[in-house]
Amino acid sequence: MFRSRWFTVPLFLILFFGGGFLGSQLAAVVAPDSRVAEFISFFALPVAFVFGVVAWAGAAIPCAVRVLIGRFQGRERSPAPGKTAVDPLIPPGSFLFVPLSVVTSSLAGLVVAILATRLGFGWVVCLYVMLGLGYGLTCWKLAQGGYLEFPTH
Repeated sequence: MFRSRWFTVPLFLILFFGGGFLGSQLAAVVAPDSRVAEFISFFALPVAFVFGVVAWAGAAIPCAVRVLIGRFQGRERSPAPGKTAVDPLIPPGSFLFVPLSVVTSSLAGLVVAILATRLGFGWVVCLYVMLGLGYGLTCWKLAQGGYLEFPTH
C-alpha cells in the first residue's frame, strides 16, 4: 500500500524525535538529577532508528539481487495473494529494528542504572530493555505494514 509523503515524513520525525523524548523522560524519572543520563537516553532510540533504517536497506540487498536476476532470466514474479502488481514491495529485514533498539537502549540503561537514584540497577536496566523492545517492535510493525517507506535514495 502506498503512503503519502505527507504521512511518511512526519512518521519518521515522530519516531526519531519521539524516541529521544521517551528516553529523556525515562531518564528524568529514574535519575532526575543527572544530565548525563538524560543525554545518553535522548540518543539511544534515535541511534537505533537510524541504524535500523540502514540495516534494513542492507538486509534487503539479497532480495533485490534475486529479483534482478529473476528479471534478467525472464521470470516475472506474480504478486502474492491479496496484493496487486502495483503494490510496492516491502523488502525483508525490517525486523532488525527490534534487536538494534534493544541493544542501544540496554546499553543506555546500563549507564543510567549506575546514575539512577530512584530505582535499583536491575529495575532500571529492565525498564530500558522494555522501552527498546517496544520501540523496536513499533518500528518493525510500521515498516512491515508499509507505513515507513523503504529508503530508496
